[in-house]
Amino acid sequence: MLEFLKKFVANITQMDNLMTTISYAIFVVMATFVFFLFFCYAKKRNLRLYTLLVALVIFVLFGVAFLTSASELTFYVYFALVVLCVMSIVLFTQDINRNIFRTSGGRKLNKDGSPAQYGSEDLTKSTNEIIKACLRMSKTDTGALIVFADNISDEILDSGIRVNAEITAELLETMFFPKTPLHDGAVIITGNRVVAAGCYLPLTQAQNLPREFGTRHRAAIGVSGAFPGVTAIVVSEETGIISAVHDNKVKRYLDAKLLQSILECALGLADESAEDKIWGENR
Repeated sequence: MLEFLKKFVANITQMDNLMTTISYAIFVVMATFVFFLFFCYAKKRNLRLYTLLVALVIFVLFGVAFLTSASELTFYVYFALVVLCVMSIVLFTQDINRNIFRTSGGRKLNKDGSPAQYGSEDLTKSTNEIIKACLRMSKTDTGALIVFADNISDEILDSGIRVNAEITAELLETMFFPKTPLHDGAVIITGNRVVAAGCYLPLTQAQNLPREFGTRHRAAIGVSGAFPGVTAIVVSEETGIISAVHDNKVKRYLDAKLLQSILECALGLADESAEDKIWGENR
């Protein structure tokens, strides 16, 4: 490859090869644009199979160029290979981070699948308390934002008040009661403990959200995008509708049954297949 690069640099410095150099430059610009459009479309439509096929074709061409020693073909294939790698990193950074997060940041589990530091009975009790609080707040149109996270930045936790309290419906309803000091911020839950309240979250800058989405919904989407694996529950103070956000995906109009399933996944009471069933496999 070094020999090819030396030869290529020597060629483009010669005036006789000016037109060849210009054609290479035009090809680079056009190919970059085409690759960018393709990857954007593939990411939006979750066309992972097509992405893999394109990568396979490029690697096959790379092998052909290497075996035949065709200098021009080698240049095009090297360029396509570099663009493929760069576009993959740029456009799929969040997916890569999410997979790394799931692999290295996962919780230690007991034999029954519950987190090692929390018993399944405690988590089930916490789930019931959260459901009770959300349904009550939904009936009274009390706005609420509850975030479930094992790993979240200290900056977010420090923006609110550290609590470290047991989860009860009464505690959550008190925290979100209108005109109380903490009601505008988010409650952060880890396991079966309320670790902080009144926290401020990063807001999503997406412009294609429903008009009825307020600051709480934007904060829920923002934190789920910034911290893969986080689940957020939102109760709208305008309509009382309960929504859930996970990995930038939103589910609205939750009833008690669906809310319970989502909370069980968020608290580690359900396995990954149950989470895939709710949110989809291509997260």
